[in-house]
Amino acid sequence: MEDKVNATSRRCVDCLVVKKVYDACSKRECFENVPCELHLPGGCAEDYTFLHTEFGKAEVERYERDPFFTEKDECHARMKMVVAVPIWVVLRRNSDRCIVTVAAHPICDGKVQKDNLFRIPVEATVYAPREFLRQGRFEPYCECFVETGCNTRIDGDTICLTLGFFIIVKVVSDVQLKVPNFGFCEIPPACEDPCDENFCENFLNEDITPFPQFFPIDIE
Repeated sequence: MEDKVNATSRRCVDCLVVKKVYDACSKRECFENVPCELHLPGGCAEDYTFLHTEFGKAEVERYERDPFFTEKDECHARMKMVVAVPIWVVLRRNSDRCIVTVAAHPICDGKVQKDNLFRIPVEATVYAPREFLRQGRFEPYCECFVETGCNTRIDGDTICLTLGFFIIVKVVSDVQLKVPNFGFCEIPPACEDPCDENFCENFLNEDITPFPQFFPIDIE
């Protein structure tokens, strides 16, 4: 009986190769009135209304020619990288109210970047044991959340953005972990059509659409 239980337990545990976080730290940066060039799809800035900004997944880049990790002692290293976040501006064309998404190319020292990546250098001392670091076992990783300030303005083909960045950088390594296995996920239900073709029929059915409460409930 004991062997049977052990065999069943082994069948319910899988070994998965995953990226384990060995160290992490956070950083925040705020930049005011950063000029960015917009390649508008016709017309000029006065033909559009700014709606909001959108941001892509943050990526890790090297800082110039520096290595990502430089040994400090047996257990720690200096991690140096650039966090690159793609930025788009969402506009509404006034003539036909069409929504357009335009890449925002930062202007640095009077030069327009070829891409729409906003780059932030990050340097930190992290846990990365020397013996594994020399085996190439560690790699840098980053996550970013961005907020946009309210003083956004468009002038010609340039928009000025005030951006606040919340950044988390991590040291990760591929490892093999044992995890409990509860089986594969079931196939989800079919996607629902957002348009209800039987709106009036459902609306008039009191069982499907009960009369709503019009007034707040008194709480004693």
